[in-house]
Amino acid sequence: MKQIKFTTVLTPEDLLDVTLHIEKQELIKFALNYRALIRGMWRVVYRVDNFHGFLHEQRFWRNPKPIRIEGKTSEDLDAVRKEYVTQIFENYKRYRQYFEEMIDNNEKANFKNGT
Repeated sequence: MKQIKFTTVLTPEDLLDVTLHIEKQELIKFALNYRALIRGMWRVVYRVDNFHGFLHEQRFWRNPKPIRIEGKTSEDLDAVRKEYVTQIFENYKRYRQYFEEMIDNNEKANFKNGT
């Protein structure tokens, strides 16, 4: 199995990390990680992959728990990967905003609780 890893720069503070596992010229597994430099720290904001035996996404502004993606088959995994790359390119600014709002809300809640 061949593993390919690379990073696409969306902006200097927004990156898309890609991991591909290829066997016999066919995509077997992939992971797309959108991460952003937020408040001086690199944070994973969104992830989609099939590394745990099923296709799922993680929306870290909500919860790190994987959300199973139904209706997508592994027969054309490269098409699924391309679909999600496009989705990330089109939505990363919004995902970043959601993540920043989550941080703000957590900070407000911690302030109210005295921590």
